[in-house]
Amino acid sequence: MAPVWTRWSRVPEAAGGGRERRGGGTERPEQGSRAQQLHPAALDHLVYAVPDLDAAVEELRQRTGVAAAPGGAHVGRGTRNALVALRHSGSTAAYLELLAPDPEQPDVPPERTMLGVGRLGAGHSPVGYAWAVRPADLDDAVARAAAAGIDIGTPVGAARRTPAGTDLVWRLAVPSPLGLGGVQPFLIDWGGSAHPVDDDLPLLGLTGLRAEHPDPVRARQVLALLGAQLAVSRGPVPALHARLTGPAGSLTF
Repeated sequence: MAPVWTRWSRVPEAAGGGRERRGGGTERPEQGSRAQQLHPAALDHLVYAVPDLDAAVEELRQRTGVAAAPGGAHVGRGTRNALVALRHSGSTAAYLELLAPDPEQPDVPPERTMLGVGRLGAGHSPVGYAWAVRPADLDDAVARAAAAGIDIGTPVGAARRTPAGTDLVWRLAVPSPLGLGGVQPFLIDWGGSAHPVDDDLPLLGLTGLRAEHPDPVRARQVLALLGAQLAVSRGPVPALHARLTGPAGSLTF
């Protein structure tokens, strides 16, 4: 099986806030409103999809010196996870989710699995699969996206109980398949409930986050409309890249 994690190699940073001039032809979503630019959606979490959760947790520990905490099972969705809090831009309100098939739920159809991760197939290669942001108002963000012709999915409820006994309840909007090959974030709203980082998770530094897409102009415009901040450069296929740093070393996916 391919290594769960790939070692970090330095990659030039994409131009952060740079914008390319829009050309004629295909209609594209407009840039985000001034209100969105002043109140951007917050990074909530990164999703790294792995075929074997225990193996991924162990390799993360060996590479960084940090052991991901057990998260829990997504009952009826065929998956389970492990979590690590991320220090990002001075905040620790984001986290890394290692998402894997739950051997106790082998019969969930791929389209019913959490985030549709079952579509990757059994024994798939580990992949930076998706990322989530928290808009100020989930329903308003969904309505704006729909008005601009962007498929953001329909908000649905989800829940799980953490090993510490905390009940997590949230709403999320996830298109199927993921937008822009996963470069478009899905939206999440925890309401007034607890957040996964409230369980005092182990901590890694998120020292780099960027994306590649064959049409970076369109990708940047969609992200701007959603209030999501992410550097996007041109690449042959949609891809997310994150650099994580711990006491024993750094790695990327």
